[in-house]
Amino acid sequence: MKILHTSDIHLDSPLTSRLPSDKVRERRRELLSGFRRLVDEAKALGAGAIIIAGDLFDSDRVSRKALDTALDVIDTERGITFFYLQGNHEGDALMVSGREIPENLKTFGKEWTYYTIGDVTFAGRSEIREGMFESLSLQKENKNIVILHGELRDRSASPEIIGLKEAAGRNIDYLALGHYHSYSTEAIDDRGAAVYCGTPEGRGFDEVGDKGYVILSTDSGKLLHSFRSFAARRLHIVPVELDGAVRTIEVGERAERALRGIRYSDIVRLELCGRYHPNLFKDIDGLKRQLEGRYYYFEIKDSSRMAINPEDYKHDMSLKGEFIRTVSADDSLDEATKEKIIACGINALMGEDLFEN
Repeated sequence: MKILHTSDIHLDSPLTSRLPSDKVRERRRELLSGFRRLVDEAKALGAGAIIIAGDLFDSDRVSRKALDTALDVIDTERGITFFYLQGNHEGDALMVSGREIPENLKTFGKEWTYYTIGDVTFAGRSEIREGMFESLSLQKENKNIVILHGELRDRSASPEIIGLKEAAGRNIDYLALGHYHSYSTEAIDDRGAAVYCGTPEGRGFDEVGDKGYVILSTDSGKLLHSFRSFAARRLHIVPVELDGAVRTIEVGERAERALRGIRYSDIVRLELCGRYHPNLFKDIDGLKRQLEGRYYYFEIKDSSRMAINPEDYKHDMSLKGEFIRTVSADDSLDEATKEKIIACGINALMGEDLFEN
């Protein structure tokens, strides 16, 4: 049997990012249609079960459209058993919705709840607390999957903390986790692994990189698992170092090189960083116009700093030199403030914006 492990889908997410309103609406539709696409992939792979390890919805106030879409997708795929664990975002939204729960949707209570398909046992609980693994009962001869939503640490020290060492020796083959939005895996013991599948689709620039799901196979003597990419759009933060650049055209050239290989359908933040020469004119507006039409969404964040060495202007008789010497000699200012004032002044002298974005 094949089993798909997903979590943190966050249907109905408000997507309160920098995206313009029309794209926010489009991305919310994409998240909904993405759930349908995820189930279609599971079906194409021959999966008999899908694990949703929490946060199918973004909050406990779910729109009727999101609720009906999710349940209708589940209800139409009767050949797949869905194991759904309540996450920390959605609360009891599904249970109190008034919708009839499809027969192929299995849920978990606050205490350990068990289901079995063939020789595979699925165990889960929505309430995380210290000592919970002591009451977990799994047969050694079965293939055992435990489903939890929370933060994995060595030891459980507070609610919502899952103790990895406390899970050792409990006959767990696969600990299907939700909560963190990036894929990661860690050994529990010689037998099992604890796996965060991550979110299938990134929503903001705190969720950059490859996003997808995990596919498990029970066909061999032990459970095997692998990560698969899924996201319709990836999010990227692309750094561009400005160290040594003295001409405006160099900024564009470096940006072009850094952006190579990124799909036009993706969401991109170009981040200017490093320390640049005082004579460099950063035409950020021009750079944005040059690049933004290539991607679904594009923005520039300027984290670069002007490289100022007052000694270089010791004998400079220009207005710029006099300004730099005056600010540098002001003992009432700390170094960080001096740097900002000098950068602002030089921007003004060069005709650039006084305050960088």
